[in-house]
Amino acid sequence: MRPLWVLNLLLTAVSLLAQGAATPDAIIAQENAFWKAYIDGNNVDLSKLLLPDFINVEEQIWNRDQVLALVKQFHAQCTLAPIKLVDPRVTFLSSDSATLVYHATENATCGTHTASGDTNVSTVWVYRDGRWQMHLHTEYAIPPK
Repeated sequence: MRPLWVLNLLLTAVSLLAQGAATPDAIIAQENAFWKAYIDGNNVDLSKLLLPDFINVEEQIWNRDQVLALVKQFHAQCTLAPIKLVDPRVTFLSSDSATLVYHATENATCGTHTASGDTNVSTVWVYRDGRWQMHLHTEYAIPPK
């Protein structure tokens, strides 16, 4: 019986180490993966990053399905330039949750119209099912000066 107990303890420790090995760079990499999927209009990859109970908060509050539909609709008419995370700051709230805040400039083109805006962004990442997934994403458009 003792070897099974030791094996179980070892597997638990390995799982916790893998989870605890998350670094700010790992969270930032997940955020960049989110933006890449969003910019590419890749709902398959995007859906893998969003938890089933994902919430997006901007002018309106959207759930996961609404965001995925919005991305599809957006890319039918528009494009978004790559997003660069400026001054990203990661805080681990626990071993399985982290927040990321940063500044970004978004540049969208729809037909012949191009719009650009500065945005403050926050994201909550949760470690579930062996990977970091997005639980909450907020954006606040900074009014032009």
